[in-house]
Amino acid sequence: MSSVHCDARAGKVATNLLCFENIHWLSGIVLMLVTKFLVKWAIVLLRLPPWRLICALGIGASNWAYSADDGKVHIEVQVQATELEQPVDYFTSLLVLALNTSKADNEVIDIEFSERDYSQARWIHIAQNDTRALVIWTMTDKEREQQLRPIRIPLFKGLFGYRVFLIRAHEQARFNQIKTREDLAKLLAGQGTHWPDTPILQHNGLRVTTAETTESLFRMINAKRFDYFPRGISEAWFELAQRREKNLEVEENILLYYPTALYFFVNKKNEALAKRIEQGLEMLIDNGKFDEFFYNHPRVSSGLERLTNRHVIYLENPLLPDETPLANPRYWIDLNARNAQARQSIPTSHALHQ
Repeated sequence: MSSVHCDARAGKVATNLLCFENIHWLSGIVLMLVTKFLVKWAIVLLRLPPWRLICALGIGASNWAYSADDGKVHIEVQVQATELEQPVDYFTSLLVLALNTSKADNEVIDIEFSERDYSQARWIHIAQNDTRALVIWTMTDKEREQQLRPIRIPLFKGLFGYRVFLIRAHEQARFNQIKTREDLAKLLAGQGTHWPDTPILQHNGLRVTTAETTESLFRMINAKRFDYFPRGISEAWFELAQRREKNLEVEENILLYYPTALYFFVNKKNEALAKRIEQGLEMLIDNGKFDEFFYNHPRVSSGLERLTNRHVIYLENPLLPDETPLANPRYWIDLNARNAQARQSIPTSHALHQ
């Protein structure tokens, strides 16, 4: 009996050892296969553009991308515009161009317009607190870059820092003798309450009255509440034509300049969307389509041809973030090159700070 029991126990031990060896061997095989799988996908992920890597890892993309019945991945992007700008849209069209350039072949960009318009301050507040894929565009400053994620590619190539004045018709004579900031300080400017331009003008000793909206400022200048309305080169002539203003005109001799940029901004948590836009804009710059869009747009072409022979008044911009890519000439317009025949040299955005 004892011999039989000993043989049985020995057989059981041998069986257990064999099972252990088999499990150990199978674990090694499974570990090897898992390792190969992880290495393969790590290589794939590392080859992805930054924004696609972020999307693949599921960071910040789940609330604005979905698969549809058409087999495509639809990317929903909200914009601050209520509709495409008439007669020719700029910001939404440039955004769509950038997103379509950086998207994958199986992706579709769906733009969702805002139901209503808001002031700049309100849009910034909404973008800060709404983690959906909302894109706004506004002039940069230190505070805004702390509140939101800027895409630091100037949408107007720095042209937004060049300002001409909207004035009432037949009042050009009041401006003919203005040569300095001190001369200009005798008159009253109108600007938006929450626009970065307002503290810039005030920092340089200029007198400013404010209103919440652009529409209010147009009413105020027509009502003689202030003397001049500084507008960007991409705004002044375009807006007069768009609004069919008969009582206003663009002042003929003065060009105000301070270094600044107008960017796309998104919520800080939407890094994947920011990377998409950034890569798309960079690709458009590389293939020449950004310049093609920019120089052929009525907002730009209507103003550039009228900039020669103006007296430049330089202003400091204490609100300009240190991260502004002033030293990168691919982002900025060179007005000296475009106005080589002008009697007065006009500064380039990046050259002033080198």
